Amino acid sequence: MSDLPISPELFNRATAGNSEAQFELAEIYMQSENEEHVELAEEWALKAAQLGHVEAMYWLGEGYAFYAKDLIEEEPNEAKTYFEHAYRWLKQASESNHASAILELAALYRKGHGVEKDVALSIELVKQSAELGEAQAMRDLACIYEHGLGIDMDAAKADYWNDKAHIAEEK
Repeated sequence: MSDLPISPELFNRATAGNSEAQFELAEIYMQSENEEHVELAEEWALKAAQLGHVEAMYWLGEGYAFYAKDLIEEEPNEAKTYFEHAYRWLKQASESNHASAILELAALYRKGHGVEKDVALSIELVKQSAELGEAQAMRDLACIYEHGLGIDMDAAKADYWNDKAHIAEEK
């Protein structure tokens, strides 16, 4: 198999279609610097996501978006393809109310990466993520209200979301 800490039991469960085991394998492979292991990480995460594993969906979406951002200057067409992959997986994870996926999706809409730029929808998604408890979304929303980024400035709402973010971070 490899020099990574993969037990035969874990590998067998993953091979048998257990999405938790598949995602666990993906995470183990991703720890490696070996390019083949990184490719295996993506393969196992895709298997888990296709079986409905929401965290795998988010993990793939976030990874594709990160990779696309690295490509955008030199390979814009390839970056577009990866942003589209990111959108598909983040959208699926967000449909299960995955707060971090919703926040990542908001970033795609804010920048117009892989989707038509839609600042109003981006703000709505940041609000949704914040309401689900995502501390970064709370901070982002506070900033949006404080500076009137795409909406009217509202100091009271900015303070409210800053306070909520501090409380969430202390937990």
